[in-house]
Parts: sequence; C-alpha cells; structure tokens
Amino acid sequence: MDKIMEENQRKIDEQQKKMAEDRLKMIEDQCKLDQEKQKLKKKEDKRVKSEQKMILGKDNSRPKLSFGFANPV
Repeated sequence: MDKIMEENQRKIDEQQKKMAEDRLKMIEDQCKLDQEKQKLKKKEDKRVKSEQKMILGKDNSRPKLSFGFANPV
C-alpha cells in the first residue's frame, strides 16, 4: 500500500515539475515576443519621426526654398 502511494506521489511530483517547466517556457517565449514587439515599435517610431523631420524640413534634411521677385520688363 505504501509503495503504491509513494509511486503515485512520485508521478504527481513529476507531473507538477513538468507543468512548471512548461509554464516557465511559455513565460520566456511571451517575454521574447514582447521584447521583439517593442523593438519593432521603436524602429517604426524612429522611422515616422525621421519622415516627419524630412517633411517639416528640420535638421537641414530638405533644401531651403527661396523665392525672388522678378523685375517686370
């Protein structure tokens, strides 16, 4: 009887350990996905900011436009 109980307890412990390992792996995978997502968002934000600077002509990224008045002949 004791052997059966010990065997059952051992199986339960192994199953719990396996579940804990699986849970840890899932958390690690989720963390990696979140980090990759943040990295992509940061890259996209940087690209958008760069485009906005170009459109607005900041940091000399766009040549200055000059207008002059022509003398009528």
